[in-house]
Amino acid sequence: MFSTIVVAIDGSAHQDKVLAVAGAEAKAHGARIVLAHALLRAASYAELYDIAERHGFLPQVKAQLDEAATPPPIAPSAAMGGAIPVVIVPLETLETIAAGLLAAARRTLEPYGCAVDSVTADDGAAETVLETARAESADLIVIGSRGLGRLSGLVLGSVSQKVLHDASCACLVVK
Repeated sequence: MFSTIVVAIDGSAHQDKVLAVAGAEAKAHGARIVLAHALLRAASYAELYDIAERHGFLPQVKAQLDEAATPPPIAPSAAMGGAIPVVIVPLETLETIAAGLLAAARRTLEPYGCAVDSVTADDGAAETVLETARAESADLIVIGSRGLGRLSGLVLGSVSQKVLHDASCACLVVK
Protein backbone atom coordinates (compact mmCIF):
# COMPACT_ATOMS: atom_id res chain seq x y z
CA MET A 1 0.00 0.00 0.00
CA PHE A 2 2.82 2.42 0.86
CA SER A 3 6.07 2.52 -1.11
CA THR A 4 7.55 5.86 0.05
CA ILE A 5 7.06 7.33 3.51
CA VAL A 6 8.27 10.84 4.34
CA VAL A 7 9.07 11.39 8.01
CA ALA A 8 9.40 14.87 9.52
CA ILE A 9 12.56 15.16 11.64
CA ASP A 10 12.85 18.07 14.07
CA GLY A 11 14.86 16.78 17.00
CA SER A 12 11.97 17.04 19.45
CA ALA A 13 11.60 14.64 22.36
CA HIS A 14 8.73 13.07 20.41
CA GLN A 15 10.92 12.19 17.40
CA ASP A 16 11.76 8.61 18.40
CA LYS A 17 8.06 7.74 18.72
CA VAL A 18 7.41 9.19 15.24
CA LEU A 19 10.31 7.15 13.86
CA ALA A 20 9.05 3.96 15.52
CA VAL A 21 5.61 4.36 13.93
CA ALA A 22 7.14 5.16 10.53
CA GLY A 23 9.58 2.25 10.82
CA ALA A 24 6.78 -0.19 11.63
CA GLU A 25 4.74 1.06 8.65
CA ALA A 26 7.76 0.83 6.34
CA LYS A 27 8.53 -2.71 7.50
CA ALA A 28 4.90 -3.82 7.13
CA HIS A 29 4.62 -2.44 3.59
CA GLY A 30 8.19 -2.88 2.33
CA ALA A 31 8.41 0.90 1.96
CA ARG A 32 11.37 3.21 1.81
CA ILE A 33 11.63 6.11 4.27
CA VAL A 34 12.72 9.63 3.36
CA LEU A 35 13.67 11.75 6.37
CA ALA A 36 12.76 15.42 5.85
CA HIS A 37 14.55 17.99 7.99
CA ALA A 38 14.35 21.78 7.87
CA LEU A 39 17.33 23.59 9.35
CA LEU A 40 16.40 24.75 12.85
CA ARG A 41 16.84 28.49 12.28
CA ALA A 42 14.09 29.46 14.74
CA ALA A 43 15.33 27.22 17.57
CA SER A 44 16.97 28.89 20.54
CA TYR A 45 20.50 28.15 21.70
CA ALA A 46 19.05 26.17 24.62
CA GLU A 47 16.81 24.10 22.32
CA LEU A 48 19.71 23.30 19.99
CA TYR A 49 21.90 22.34 22.95
CA ASP A 50 19.14 20.06 24.31
CA ILE A 51 18.57 18.47 20.90
CA ALA A 52 22.27 17.69 20.47
CA GLU A 53 22.49 16.27 23.98
CA ARG A 54 19.28 14.20 23.67
CA HIS A 55 20.37 12.65 20.36
CA GLY A 56 23.96 11.98 21.39
CA PHE A 57 26.02 14.39 19.29
CA LEU A 58 26.61 17.26 21.71
CA PRO A 59 30.41 16.76 21.70
CA GLN A 60 30.45 17.43 17.93
CA VAL A 61 28.59 20.76 18.18
CA LYS A 62 29.23 22.05 21.72
CA ALA A 63 32.18 24.26 20.76
CA GLN A 64 30.25 25.69 17.78
CA LEU A 65 27.18 26.40 19.93
CA ASP A 66 29.25 27.95 22.71
CA GLU A 67 31.05 30.18 20.20
CA ALA A 68 27.71 31.33 18.75
CA ALA A 69 26.39 32.07 22.24
CA THR A 70 29.34 34.27 23.21
CA PRO A 71 27.70 37.65 23.53
CA PRO A 72 29.05 40.54 21.50
CA PRO A 73 30.09 43.66 23.37
CA ILE A 74 26.96 45.45 24.56
CA ALA A 75 26.42 48.88 23.07
CA PRO A 76 25.49 51.61 25.55
CA SER A 77 21.94 51.81 24.16
CA ALA A 78 21.46 48.07 24.81
CA ALA A 79 22.74 48.44 28.36
CA MET A 80 20.15 51.15 28.93
CA GLY A 81 17.18 49.11 27.77
CA GLY A 82 17.64 49.34 24.00
CA ALA A 83 18.38 46.44 21.68
CA ILE A 84 18.71 42.97 23.15
CA PRO A 85 21.56 40.82 21.76
CA VAL A 86 20.30 37.80 19.80
CA VAL A 87 22.27 34.59 19.39
CA ILE A 88 22.61 33.83 15.69
CA VAL A 89 23.72 30.27 15.12
CA PRO A 90 25.92 29.95 12.01
CA LEU A 91 24.70 27.92 9.04
CA GLU A 92 27.60 25.49 9.47
CA THR A 93 26.44 24.69 13.02
CA LEU A 94 22.83 24.18 11.89
CA GLU A 95 24.08 21.82 9.17
CA THR A 96 26.14 19.89 11.73
CA ILE A 97 23.06 19.58 13.93
CA ALA A 98 21.02 18.42 10.92
CA ALA A 99 23.62 15.74 10.14
CA GLY A 100 23.59 14.59 13.77
CA LEU A 101 19.79 14.41 13.85
CA LEU A 102 19.60 12.47 10.61
CA ALA A 103 22.30 10.04 11.76
CA ALA A 104 20.41 9.47 15.03
CA ALA A 105 17.18 8.91 13.08
CA ARG A 106 18.90 6.36 10.83
CA ARG A 107 20.17 4.49 13.91
CA THR A 108 16.64 4.42 15.34
CA LEU A 109 15.31 2.97 12.07
CA GLU A 110 18.00 0.26 11.70
CA PRO A 111 15.95 -2.48 13.45
CA TYR A 112 13.16 -2.06 10.88
CA GLY A 113 15.44 -2.99 7.97
CA CYS A 114 14.02 -0.40 5.57
CA ALA A 115 15.84 1.76 3.04
CA VAL A 116 16.37 5.28 4.35
CA ASP A 117 17.17 8.46 2.43
CA SER A 118 17.18 12.01 3.72
CA VAL A 119 16.58 15.59 2.64
CA THR A 120 17.69 18.73 4.46
CA ALA A 121 16.39 22.13 3.41
CA ASP A 122 16.88 25.70 4.53
CA ASP A 123 13.15 26.42 4.49
CA GLY A 124 10.17 26.22 6.81
CA ALA A 125 9.41 22.85 8.37
CA ALA A 126 6.00 22.40 6.74
CA GLU A 127 7.33 23.52 3.36
CA THR A 128 10.25 21.09 3.62
CA VAL A 129 7.99 18.15 4.44
CA LEU A 130 5.46 19.00 1.73
CA GLU A 131 8.11 19.60 -0.96
CA THR A 132 9.92 16.37 -0.02
CA ALA A 133 6.65 14.43 -0.22
CA ARG A 134 5.92 15.93 -3.63
CA ALA A 135 9.43 15.38 -5.02
CA GLU A 136 9.57 11.79 -3.73
CA SER A 137 5.98 10.93 -4.78
CA ALA A 138 5.28 9.90 -1.20
CA ASP A 139 2.27 7.75 -0.32
CA LEU A 140 2.40 8.70 3.37
CA ILE A 141 3.74 11.47 5.58
CA VAL A 142 4.42 10.65 9.24
CA ILE A 143 4.71 13.67 11.52
CA GLY A 144 4.50 14.42 15.22
CA SER A 145 1.51 16.26 16.59
CA ARG A 146 3.78 18.84 18.18
CA GLY A 147 7.41 19.64 17.56
CA LEU A 148 9.63 22.38 18.85
CA GLY A 149 7.01 25.13 18.74
CA ARG A 150 6.77 27.37 21.78
CA LEU A 151 2.97 27.41 21.93
CA SER A 152 2.69 24.22 23.94
CA GLY A 153 -1.00 24.74 24.66
CA LEU A 154 -2.02 23.98 21.11
CA VAL A 155 -3.54 20.55 20.59
CA LEU A 156 -2.02 20.22 17.14
CA GLY A 157 1.14 22.05 16.16
CA SER A 158 1.07 24.58 13.36
CA VAL A 159 3.52 22.57 11.23
CA SER A 160 1.49 19.37 11.43
CA GLN A 161 -1.69 21.36 10.84
CA LYS A 162 -0.27 22.93 7.67
CA VAL A 163 1.02 19.58 6.41
CA LEU A 164 -2.37 17.94 7.00
CA HIS A 165 -4.12 20.76 5.17
CA ASP A 166 -1.79 20.96 2.17
CA ALA A 167 -0.54 17.39 1.64
CA SER A 168 -1.62 15.49 -1.45
CA CYS A 169 -1.03 12.09 0.16
CA ALA A 170 -2.11 10.32 3.34
CA CYS A 171 -0.80 11.72 6.63
CA LEU A 172 -0.28 9.97 9.94
CA VAL A 173 0.01 12.24 12.97
CA VAL A 174 1.72 10.64 15.95
CA LYS A 175 0.72 11.86 19.43
